[in-house]
Amino acid sequence: MLRLSHAATIGGCLLTMGIAAQQYDLRVFGVEDGLPGSTVHAITQDSAGFLWVDTDGGLCRFDGRTFRSEGTAGWPGHGTDQLELNASNGARWSIVRSGGIDRYHHGRIQHFSQDNGLSSDELTCLFEDRSGVIWIGSRAGGLIRYTSDAVIQYGRSNGLPSSQVVSISWKEGNTIITTRAGFVVIDSTGSVRAKSVVPGPLIPGTQHSWPTPDHAPRLNCLVRSPDGRSWAASDHGVEVDSPDGILRVGRDTTEAIALAVADDSMLIGTHHGLFTAPLDNSAANWTHLFRAGEEDITSLVRDRAGNVWIGTADRGVLRYSDNGTQRWTTREKLVSDRVRSLLLDAYQNLWVGTDRGFDLLELDDLQEEVINIKHYGLADGFPGIDAMPNACMLDADSALWFGTTRGAVRFDPRRVLEDPIAPRTRITDLALFFEHADLRPWCDSVTVDGLPVDLQLPHDQNHLTFTFTGLSLAYPEKVRFQFMLEGHDADWSPITPNDRITYTDLAPGSYVFLVKARNGSGVWNDEPARFAFMITPPFWMTGWFRITGGIAFVLAFFGLQRLRDRRTRQVRERLERMVTERTQELSDEKHRSEILLLNILPETTAAELKKFGSAQARSYAECTVLFSDFQGFTVLSEQLEATGIVTELDRFFRAFDRITDTYGTEKIKTIGDAYMCASGVPEPSRTHALDAVLMAFEMLSVVEAINADREQHAHPAWPIRIGLNSGPLIAGVVGEKKFAYDVWGDTVNLASRMESSGVPGRINVTSATLVHVEPYVQYEARGKVMLKGKGGVESWFIDRLRPEYSTDDRGRTGNDRLMELRAAWKRT
Repeated sequence: MLRLSHAATIGGCLLTMGIAAQQYDLRVFGVEDGLPGSTVHAITQDSAGFLWVDTDGGLCRFDGRTFRSEGTAGWPGHGTDQLELNASNGARWSIVRSGGIDRYHHGRIQHFSQDNGLSSDELTCLFEDRSGVIWIGSRAGGLIRYTSDAVIQYGRSNGLPSSQVVSISWKEGNTIITTRAGFVVIDSTGSVRAKSVVPGPLIPGTQHSWPTPDHAPRLNCLVRSPDGRSWAASDHGVEVDSPDGILRVGRDTTEAIALAVADDSMLIGTHHGLFTAPLDNSAANWTHLFRAGEEDITSLVRDRAGNVWIGTADRGVLRYSDNGTQRWTTREKLVSDRVRSLLLDAYQNLWVGTDRGFDLLELDDLQEEVINIKHYGLADGFPGIDAMPNACMLDADSALWFGTTRGAVRFDPRRVLEDPIAPRTRITDLALFFEHADLRPWCDSVTVDGLPVDLQLPHDQNHLTFTFTGLSLAYPEKVRFQFMLEGHDADWSPITPNDRITYTDLAPGSYVFLVKARNGSGVWNDEPARFAFMITPPFWMTGWFRITGGIAFVLAFFGLQRLRDRRTRQVRERLERMVTERTQELSDEKHRSEILLLNILPETTAAELKKFGSAQARSYAECTVLFSDFQGFTVLSEQLEATGIVTELDRFFRAFDRITDTYGTEKIKTIGDAYMCASGVPEPSRTHALDAVLMAFEMLSVVEAINADREQHAHPAWPIRIGLNSGPLIAGVVGEKKFAYDVWGDTVNLASRMESSGVPGRINVTSATLVHVEPYVQYEARGKVMLKGKGGVESWFIDRLRPEYSTDDRGRTGNDRLMELRAAWKRT
């Protein structure tokens, strides 16, 4: 990030520089790394893959990680004091008498000395191992390893005015590096050329500065849109250059950290989420894109597939697309969650610059899945691991440029030396309870490496620690292992850099320990190293002891078990009989209770009462209430005994009850000779009025049939009056004892008045009921009827169903068409 007010400092005049120095993959091993001496006389490699080094302090063996001193005798092969070496890749190496070493390759001479990576100019020997790594012995600087020249460093020592690189851009084959103290231009040959002082930071892709006044806000990012305009993100928002000068994008003054160009808009990353603004600069303000206020964004980049990659301050990398979001953090093997920069290479793979190094996220061809994550740091030739914010670029040669706190880095992935040779895996040590115990009493012999052959340990010696190594001298710090103990582990272990594993409390049995290794290029060895051994069981776990003890136990158990089985069977049968009887009694009682409750209450109300102990009254917007009574019942009751009256009423009411089942109406109660029911409760029904009218027709038919039978036996007829009304009401159960389902409301009262003001043998209804059934019935207007407490109320006599809906000559029975319409009406 730059301070526009520091324009003079940023520009910084530089003197003309020569060709940039390169930071080769050279690593020096000295006495502090375990080398017995600092003067190396000879180097060779044995058939197992170990590197042997002869020094003035004695002989040592190197497995890629540690040096193991072997004294002064026992040289395992023929060493070399050669001063020249023809490498397998065609390069020729030659130690220079005046100091350093020359490398001849493809007509090009490269000289290495203390000035560009060697620990000493006094060299003694050369050696190339099987993986193509060059090893150089020095007189006082220890052992030097050369791998590749994939990384080139630019710092203060070779032309940069400051090691703090702020931004990197490219134009017409030149790389422009902006630092805290100014900027330089690196041409296609790698030469560093000085630039004059500029009044501000560079515009990406140009050699011109951003024209801003003094005391301007801090500039965080510069990008160029497809129309050729430059956009700047600062702590006061976003600005864009135009023929009229610098214009602000929108009215938002939120600090802008990073920018990325979308199809027709500019993506803006802030400390408070991701925003967007149109490229035509017509927006009055920015627009939240997603997760506003949740992401502290540090960098943005958009790939060819349209995915937006977002770097955050402390929550890793986020990918935003039409399919949603996906996050990668240290849980997914990122080296750090604090992202400083993002860069897409020529293959659209993502490079992530953090405060602890650089990660490469390799993507599949469809840009959908991350198939691998690789880390690059000091071991790969990067001079610094702390990436500068948004200081990165892909140049025309597909090389990657990164700005770090220790200078600029040019990284060419195509020149990285791949190691095709799989590491040789060796089991180097076996410890018992973390100690080097004498294993000879439990094995046949011991190998030259100190490992036992045909090891059979007793059951209490079951705590083993295996130490192993993978011989890959090119990048030993990148060697990874997988191991498995057959007979104990179900599968291979996760990939790990650890070269030691401990197994505790191993059960008796046969085991085979397997371990395989992978080099820094991802090549695994085909055949893992093996070590077979056995843990013998104690005598009480042997077969003969178990068989003898098992037979004795079975015989004793068999006799006791037969006695117990006999007694248990008798008790079980008695209990089963008792349980069956009690269960049947409870079932019968429950069934009787259910039937009784359903005869008293509707099914839904009964279920609610059983579940909660009470039933709440409910309001119904549309229902129809039917009232009926027998005219002259008082006179009739005086002519009969009480038992006779009850018997006759029961005959009528039983018939009415069966009719309620036919038309789905709910019987509410009987009061003397009055019979009350409602349609549309407790389950609402759109056909409530039609159902009630059909029930009334059926009631008239039943009463006429019973009265005809009474007249044949010289008994007086009981004429019936029926009244109906439709409207809202409340239905439910009240009280704590002797529950009864009832209905309340003015609809009920008016239905009662319709019945009392009616005519025997006819159905008297209100306009509220008629409006529901008018298309299906023939009716007769009564005019206004004076009712107590209601005044004049319009009422109607319903005589019969219309002919097209009736199946008998009296018009009281609905045909199939009416029933189908009724059923369809209920469904809708």
